[in-house]
Amino acid sequence: MLPALRGAVSEGGPKILQVDTSDEVLELVCGRDARETAQVGAACPDHLVHTKMRPLWVDFDPSREGEVELRRRLVEGVGRYREEYREYFERNCSADEAMADPNPRVVLVRGVGMVTSGKDLKAARLSRDLYHRAVAVMRGASALDRFVSLNEEESFAIEYWPLELYKLTLAPPPKDLSGRVAFVTGGAGGIGRAVSAALAAEGACVVVADLDLDGSNEVVSELSGQGEAVFLDVTREDAVVEAYRAAVLSYGGVDIIVSNAGLASSAPVEETSVELWDRNHSVLTKGYFLVAREAFRVLRSQGLGGSIVFVASKNALAAGRSASAYSSAKAAELHLARCLAEEGGELGIRVNTVNPDAVLQGSKIWQGSWREERARAYGIEPDELEEHYRQRTTLKVNIYPEDVAQAVLFFASPTRSAKSTGNVLNVDGGVPAAYPR
Repeated sequence: MLPALRGAVSEGGPKILQVDTSDEVLELVCGRDARETAQVGAACPDHLVHTKMRPLWVDFDPSREGEVELRRRLVEGVGRYREEYREYFERNCSADEAMADPNPRVVLVRGVGMVTSGKDLKAARLSRDLYHRAVAVMRGASALDRFVSLNEEESFAIEYWPLELYKLTLAPPPKDLSGRVAFVTGGAGGIGRAVSAALAAEGACVVVADLDLDGSNEVVSELSGQGEAVFLDVTREDAVVEAYRAAVLSYGGVDIIVSNAGLASSAPVEETSVELWDRNHSVLTKGYFLVAREAFRVLRSQGLGGSIVFVASKNALAAGRSASAYSSAKAAELHLARCLAEEGGELGIRVNTVNPDAVLQGSKIWQGSWREERARAYGIEPDELEEHYRQRTTLKVNIYPEDVAQAVLFFASPTRSAKSTGNVLNVDGGVPAAYPR
């Protein structure tokens, strides 16, 4: 239900969600008089800016009701909450006040738990933590007598107190990707690490997905608390579904999907085994399809659009000598992205491709036999590859993970590329054989 709820509360700007099913919250939402108590008002004046006067309460019976009912009630409830908030504002405002975001900050679902929202992860967690204090106050007051709060006029005066609003203006402006969630496959590798860092630096919460869970956790440790590590084998349908489920439970949904999981092989065609061929196409074609398919399902439920970026290769456009399995799989990736761009347009889902070439730094692919195989194909020594690749480019440069990350960031950002889809951006120093045409 979280993507549908996230889409509903993100009118006016993307939100991060936090789920809370702690014992304290469950005691509240399963309580006999919980709805009436929760609608009395804020537990503390300082809470009003972060939790609003009242939470959204959603009635639900998990023992006899299911997905359809809950989804409808959540979306309808958010719409109703916005209208009631606008009426509350109009009843109490003066001429020079601008209405705050009318969406609920706290959503209580009977029998299920609490979901809080915020313009970024910090704000969503602050709303959650403050409402925990509210739960404690309501419990204590109800145990002694009954819980009371400020009336509507008093609450409005606090929520729109000029000094309180002035404090909010002192906060730094939101970053380009604040409130957005990125899902990066192959996140523990050199390019994945650089992409994750670039997206997090612009404010995104980043789900780092990789077969190497220890490596993903290492990357997350560098993201200043804005990431989650998940295990992902892109060739397994169940693993892809579970990885997205983890992302949704962590942040409420996804907005940016970077398909970067990879491998490489090199062999003359007569030495290319069926197993080698299948392995390349399983990861680079089937894997990208599975990740994109599940992305579409989440993005459609949210209704907020989104950006899918395929990290392909120069080999998607230029034939690779003794690399038919790898090159053909990369070409399939590129065309899959074009097909998805057509399907995603009406949903506001942009799908673009970044084509790097010869990114040796930090790459797990180049730590295996790929370096020796490519050197053999070019008739040079393995330690001569960097210079060989530099000299063959038009710009006479080497390509680094950070270069690829900046290209991914361009396509991920709605302010940089809101009207770009079905495009290809080469990050290869200029390889004439791979010029798009």
